[in-house]
Amino acid sequence: MRFISVIPAVVALFLSSAASAQVWEEYVNRDDFFQVNMPGEPMMTEVPYRTVKGTNLTAHVYTATANPNSITAGTYRVTVVDYSSAQGELGDAIEQARQAILAKGMVKYDDINNLDFHRSRRITVEDSTKRILGEILISATNRLYIVEGETPLSVPPAAQFQASLRVFTVPSDALAWIWR
Repeated sequence: MRFISVIPAVVALFLSSAASAQVWEEYVNRDDFFQVNMPGEPMMTEVPYRTVKGTNLTAHVYTATANPNSITAGTYRVTVVDYSSAQGELGDAIEQARQAILAKGMVKYDDINNLDFHRSRRITVEDSTKRILGEILISATNRLYIVEGETPLSVPPAAQFQASLRVFTVPSDALAWIWR
């Protein structure tokens, strides 16, 4: 008899896990030309971004936080910096962002990668409590994209987030026509 009374609890556990996994959604940003899977609608903030050569730019930071009790617990962030007014500094942009992520913990992985034909850096760093999976790339629209999934060590790495980034390289007037 006891075994039968446990079955509803097990079913409820599986259903709550499935419901938790379903809160992730595809987020499309037409102004900054990207798409990514996030745990809900991100909040956008503008922050100053200073290049290695001292140029002041503005970064758009899109942040979403997953339920801390879920298997996807963590903070997920996409930072977009428009280098159109500082194209001569694009050569240093990926390395500058790479160094900022590497400074956050012990390097577990750091290598050149390719995301949708964009040369990128893929990075994993850890400290005593968290893991950060990062992807850094520059698009044909002169934008620097920094993707960071910061999760506790107790949950699986945020690979689904890191790998979901899609960058659009179509001119903005063509995008307006496509998305009508």
